[in-house]
Amino acid sequence: MTKTGRGVSRKALDKLDLDAVTDTVADSRPAQLEKLMVVPGEVLDAIKEVFAGTRVAADHDLVGAVLEARRAVGQAWGRAGQATVEIGRALNALDERLHGREERARLKAGFEKLFPFSDPVASQFRRVAEAVDSGRFTASDLPGSYSAAYQLALLAKDELEEARRRGLVAPHTTRAAVLAFRRERSHAQSAMVDLKALIAEQRRLREQRRELLRKLVEMRQRAREIARLLA
Repeated sequence: MTKTGRGVSRKALDKLDLDAVTDTVADSRPAQLEKLMVVPGEVLDAIKEVFAGTRVAADHDLVGAVLEARRAVGQAWGRAGQATVEIGRALNALDERLHGREERARLKAGFEKLFPFSDPVASQFRRVAEAVDSGRFTASDLPGSYSAAYQLALLAKDELEEARRRGLVAPHTTRAAVLAFRRERSHAQSAMVDLKALIAEQRRLREQRRELLRKLVEMRQRAREIARLLA
């Protein structure tokens, strides 16, 4: 196995594991080695896929830089979920202190003069905090995006259970992923409603057919009776 410059050969990259790293990383790079040792294989595979054909995937320093950025973003993203709950709780606590429609209406009208976001966004924070405080999910489960967390908070109980089975109740989940899930569920429910309607219509048609056949038998019998009388 050979080293080229600061990096390793593509063949070595394809077999990137602890043994390969040990063979190719110089002793002066213990920090990079330690990082790679604790990184899941699928993350390294993703880096290779994303940076295929470039120097990045074959350079341990650059791979380390990607991993460090990923770690920092992941930590901040997790804190964002907790921040969403804290903001929502603070707003809900304020709402409880306000009395009457006028005070709440005044807050809504002048919200952006007091806070760094709009009242519609505040409503999303409130809804997420309510979902967490009611035990529907925990703050650690929340996506970093408040809008993604809000979309999860809108799910019904059975939908939330299915979303959890699919791994959507997690910090990495995006708003687009939850919206796609909601659309899928909506289409499935619509299909179920249509199916029930079709089954009911089929039952009605069968009953009507039986009734028409009964009347047809009676009409034929009467026709024969009339024919005998005329004869």
